[in-house]
Amino acid sequence: MRTSKLTRGKLIPAFAIAILADLLQFPITAATATGWLAIPGETADMVIDFVTMLALSALLGFHWVLLPTFLVELVPGVDLIPTWTGSVAFIIWQRKQAASAPTPAAAANPPVIIDVEEVPTKPAEPAPQGKSIPHRGNSN
Repeated sequence: MRTSKLTRGKLIPAFAIAILADLLQFPITAATATGWLAIPGETADMVIDFVTMLALSALLGFHWVLLPTFLVELVPGVDLIPTWTGSVAFIIWQRKQAASAPTPAAAANPPVIIDVEEVPTKPAEPAPQGKSIPHRGNSN
């Protein structure tokens, strides 16, 4: 699955495309439900769904939820449900959840601390012996 980084420049157009596709399908479904322009209307509906799936895949990267959404949109009447908008919201929610969760590899493999041998150093030299200073306290 190819994922792309979620940026505002990709999220806003993805939502706009999804909402526009869902809104365009209302008049098309109404025209096909009455029998008026049934075949051209269904063809236009399928073209809108196909172009929407390609555009969302280009913006958000391919996601498995786009395929069932495309298939649901092919069912007459059911395409009135805003499935494209819902699928975009789901993809964004899922990617944000995955980004905020720690990766299983990092949790399963904590960093390894390697023991380093101490390098022997010179022993500390004793402090120089000098004259001692007498203590000047109260001599009462």
